[in-house]
Amino acid sequence: MLCEAGTITFRFSLSINPSMCIFRSKVASHIVSVSFILLTITSCQSVSLETEGAPVPDIELATNKDPLNQPQNTAVVAKTQVEATITVYEFNDVWERIKMGFQLKEAYGHPAVAKQVVAYANNQRLFDLIAERSSPFLYWIVEEIEDRGLPMELALVPIVESMFDPNAYSRQQAVGLWQFMAPTARSFGLQQDWWYDARRDPRASTEAALDYLQKLYEQFNQDWLLALASYNTGDGNVRKAIRRNGGPALKANFWELPLANETRLYVPRILALASVISDTNSFEIILPPVDNKEPLAIVEIGAQIDLAQAAKLAQIDYAELRALNPGYLQWATHPEKPQNLAVPVNNAELLLAGLRGIDTNDLVTWDRYKIELGDTLSGIAQKLGTRVDILKTVNQIQGTRIIAGNSLMVPRTTDTNVLTYLPNIRTPKASIIKAPLSYTVRRGDNLWAIARRFDLRSKEIAQQNKLSLASVLQPGQILDLRFAGNSTHAIDNTREVSKLELYHVQPGDSMASIAKQFDTDLGTLLNWNEIAKKDLIFPGQQIRVYPPGAGID
Repeated sequence: MLCEAGTITFRFSLSINPSMCIFRSKVASHIVSVSFILLTITSCQSVSLETEGAPVPDIELATNKDPLNQPQNTAVVAKTQVEATITVYEFNDVWERIKMGFQLKEAYGHPAVAKQVVAYANNQRLFDLIAERSSPFLYWIVEEIEDRGLPMELALVPIVESMFDPNAYSRQQAVGLWQFMAPTARSFGLQQDWWYDARRDPRASTEAALDYLQKLYEQFNQDWLLALASYNTGDGNVRKAIRRNGGPALKANFWELPLANETRLYVPRILALASVISDTNSFEIILPPVDNKEPLAIVEIGAQIDLAQAAKLAQIDYAELRALNPGYLQWATHPEKPQNLAVPVNNAELLLAGLRGIDTNDLVTWDRYKIELGDTLSGIAQKLGTRVDILKTVNQIQGTRIIAGNSLMVPRTTDTNVLTYLPNIRTPKASIIKAPLSYTVRRGDNLWAIARRFDLRSKEIAQQNKLSLASVLQPGQILDLRFAGNSTHAIDNTREVSKLELYHVQPGDSMASIAKQFDTDLGTLLNWNEIAKKDLIFPGQQIRVYPPGAGID
């Protein structure tokens, strides 16, 4: 929703040059409408403003030049007195800012876009989910896109890439909101180590993704459709398609290129989302509002801190703090950098006050220890000045067996008062639950913890998923739990069991059509995914499937 925030009147001198004058302005989160009374005019080049007791917004005069007709002589022709009235409109909803910033509307009418629109129209559940997942991060993403002067359609890329899930993990091992592969992420400066993965950090990954998109835009003759296609399939594949298509590269047209089917659908999906969002009434969609204000504050801690301890100081739930800081892979911030935390604005001062009120020695800091051949828990505890029971508790170890190559988290304290900040990670026997068909890895999971949770054997989980017991699990990774040792869903282990596949729902898909595609019946497919027949599915959603002959009923 837009509301008029007021008007400001200026009188200023205008130096003229024969070209068309356009005011382009961003005043905080406002849109500016400018009207002129020209007292004398010939043309324009520069502006000096004199106000009458009113604050001066950040206004930039942009000149729209026609490269074919632009005269070479840019000398000032005349000066004139101009009075301008500026009406400032304030945005209450980030979606309104997004709509106002769409720049690729001329492509919305393409038939390929219209086909994708069908999948999004009348799909209220999808847009409810988008608004819910994006709300912590959308404001900042929009700010960054506006500051760079980029098309606001780019704010919709994370919908198609990850459904705004910072923990999304694809079969190709792409990660995060923007689905960066590790090599590409490193080339754009995204840090990846045992403690922290910037691909999962919404702010860091957004900056890198926009850098990448801008680079592709320049590479492909300032064509955003080709830039988006390259983001999906790689610039090399787009160049090959341009060469195969023939004709001059400077006139390459996305719609005519022989690209992979996934890429030919990818760009229209982004444009279709923009088309629906720009005219929600026509498509019977209500966009749940996202407040047009920054919901989060970034607090610099200046030292490593345990996340559970930080959550207690900030007076927010531990799970919420983890969700707002998905880049941290362990229970703490990085020992070196980064050491900041995103918290709700209203909790930032509480966190700072809490930090000021405690001794730095009371902060739980962590070391990573990589287990070597011949190591024992007692030997490691003695070497690192800790206790065996602490190592077993924080690393969810049962018994005393440890595996060379695995890593242990080691708190730099044995003070039980400090360690009470640690989340309760033990799973009592009473809490063992029925094992599902498959399991989506959560932050902090390991094979041992998952096995204990469902009363399974970690070795069998590893074998079924072609993992080693030392494998580091990634949040969002899906594990197949259908094997003989799973008493809940036991199957004949003499039958061939293939690793499950993840199918990404395409526009126009239904569970029935997917079942037919994979040669199974609808009831079985619904059971594999724990989906009710009446539940809606949406483009980009992952569906668990087993290929024909897998021996899965």
